[in-house]
Amino acid sequence: MVPIRVRRRSAERGFVALELALGIGLLLLPVSMLVLTFPTWSERQATATVAASDAARRAALSEDTPAARAEAETAVTLIFAGHGLDDTDVDVSWERNGPSRGGTVTAHVTVRMPALAVPGIGDVGAWQWTATHTEQRDAYRSR
Repeated sequence: MVPIRVRRRSAERGFVALELALGIGLLLLPVSMLVLTFPTWSERQATATVAASDAARRAALSEDTPAARAEAETAVTLIFAGHGLDDTDVDVSWERNGPSRGGTVTAHVTVRMPALAVPGIGDVGAWQWTATHTEQRDAYRSR
């Protein structure tokens, strides 16, 4: 009878646990942080789009005065406050083209987007996204 030799791989024991820990730490956690950040991006983009539309509409319906511009900017601030966002995360700019009758008003709403939202820590990094909306002023309105 021939004896059977059994090889022992003592040098490779324990690597599965190490590979699992590294796989979770280096692959799964960053991907899950990005997945958790996607709804924040979508919410802020939708809010900026609605705010730009509302601001341009208010500016198109009102006279070209600083009070009308302040009213439209207040509306943008209220829209963002309704979503729990700070007014420091948003910037509003205007563009008027053509005459006061029949011309256009364009509102640009720029919102700060977190690059990564980490639960328990907060936002890490940031980038900006701009929503633009143009409204035509009434060509037949009285002066």
